[in-house]
Amino acid sequence: MTAPTLISQDISKSFTSGQITQQVIKHSSLQIYPGELTLVVGPSGSGKSTMLAMLSGLLRPDSGHVRALDTNLWALDDRTIDQFRLEHCGFIFQGFNLFGALSALENVMLPLQYLHLPAHTIRERAEDALAEVGLQQRMHLRPFQLSGGEKQRVAIARALVKNPRLMFADEPTSALDGANGQVVIDLLKRIARDHNATVLGVTHDPRLFSHADRVITLEDGIVVSDEHRSEFKAPIGDIIEHAHE
Repeated sequence: MTAPTLISQDISKSFTSGQITQQVIKHSSLQIYPGELTLVVGPSGSGKSTMLAMLSGLLRPDSGHVRALDTNLWALDDRTIDQFRLEHCGFIFQGFNLFGALSALENVMLPLQYLHLPAHTIRERAEDALAEVGLQQRMHLRPFQLSGGEKQRVAIARALVKNPRLMFADEPTSALDGANGQVVIDLLKRIARDHNATVLGVTHDPRLFSHADRVITLEDGIVVSDEHRSEFKAPIGDIIEHAHE
């Protein structure tokens, strides 16, 4: 059986505002596997994005451990965690996070420059990544010349260009229409399969649920269900209704 590449053990996280402390994630343990598209779903405020941030090295848990690629992530200092993310992780965000003054190609090349690769290698890998998401004919355009779906595909290419073993997507389709959302989710699933990458996303977009290999449902910071496609007990419609409560 394939070994998990991402493991959380009893992680918790609270946030304090004034005299009020709210526990957002409560003693959560998960194992996430390569080659699958795994989605964390649940109503607004359930802790989805907080969970993703702790698993991806962006937010330190109050307690518990995260092992990523056999590395005890939160035992590292901040600088080493930054380097780990640079070398092993790709990120896709709701708002695309592209640099408006750069072309699509230049946006995708950017993370490789921090890895100090030769210029010809950087350009070749960026072109290949854009071709993989179907934008080889649009790579010289700037973000304002691209549609929302094309911008998100550039963002996927930028995450993919490092050939990361771990990819994280935070609400990747919420700003897109149905057709473009379908393209994005198909790309994420294909990346998981073809690159044997661990692809973990959070969403409340019901269009994505039926395309996932695994759906983890959060309620009030607690995992209430965790099902693979072959084990889905509830109809997708019930999951959709639950996520919008």
